[in-house]
Amino acid sequence: MSKKRSYTLVVSILAFGLAMGAAAAAAQDQSDKAKISRNTYALITETDLYCAFFVLDKEPATRILAPNTGERLLLSDADQFYGGPVGEWREGQIFQIVEIGPSVPGVRGNIGFGRGRAKILRVENGRFLAQIEKSCGPVHIGDGLVPFEKKTAVEGKDLGYRGVLQGGDVLTGRIIFLPDDHAEIGADCYALIDRGLEAGLQPGQQLTVFGASSGGKFPQAVGNAVVIGAGRTTATIKVLSLKTIIQMGDVVQIK
Repeated sequence: MSKKRSYTLVVSILAFGLAMGAAAAAAQDQSDKAKISRNTYALITETDLYCAFFVLDKEPATRILAPNTGERLLLSDADQFYGGPVGEWREGQIFQIVEIGPSVPGVRGNIGFGRGRAKILRVENGRFLAQIEKSCGPVHIGDGLVPFEKKTAVEGKDLGYRGVLQGGDVLTGRIIFLPDDHAEIGADCYALIDRGLEAGLQPGQQLTVFGASSGGKFPQAVGNAVVIGAGRTTATIKVLSLKTIIQMGDVVQIK
C-alpha cells in the first residue's frame, strides 16, 4: 500500500472515530436531558391552587343565595345561581367559591375549602346572577364568594426527605390541621402548618416532614411537602412523597 493511501486511510479512521464520539456524546446529552425532564413535573397544579383549603381571615359576606331554577341544594359546572349582597361586585367579575369549614385551635379565622370559580352574568335588584365555570366537587347553597386571584402552577423536582432535623434559625413549624378529622395522610394530600408569610414562608418552597419524636428517639424524616399557599401565620402544604404516614403534630422544616 502506498504512503498516500495509508495516510488517507488513517485520516478516514480518525474522522470516523471523532464522528462516532460526537454522536455518542450527543446521545448521552439527550439521555441526560430526558432524565431531567422525567424528574421535573407539576409540583403545584391548578387543582392545588384553587381546590385546596386555607385559612379565611374573616368569613365572606357574599354568599350563594339560591339556584337559578328549582330548589336544589347542590350545584356543579355550568349551573347558574343568585348571589349577594352585590356590594362592589360588577358584571363579568370572577370569584372563587369557598365552603366555610371549622376553626383551628390557636388560629384566627375558619378553614375555607376551595370549591371552584364562577362569573357574574348580570346584576339585578340587589343581587347578581352568576354561572359556575369550573367546580371542585359539589357546590352548596350558602357557600362563600371571595375575589378570584390568578395564580401560577409550579414545576420542579421533588427534593426528597433525606436529612436530619436542624436546630438554630432554620424555619420550623408543625402540622396543626388535617381535613375530615383525619389523624394521618399520605401522598398528594393537604395539611395546614403553623407558619406563614410572617415567618418568611413562600409558595413553592419545599419542606421536610419529620415524624413526632417518641420513645426518646430523634424525629425521623418521613416525607417531603411543598407549600401551595401561604397566609399571614399559616400555610397549606401538599405531600409530594413519603416514607411512612404523616400525622397531626409532625414537624416540618424548610430545606
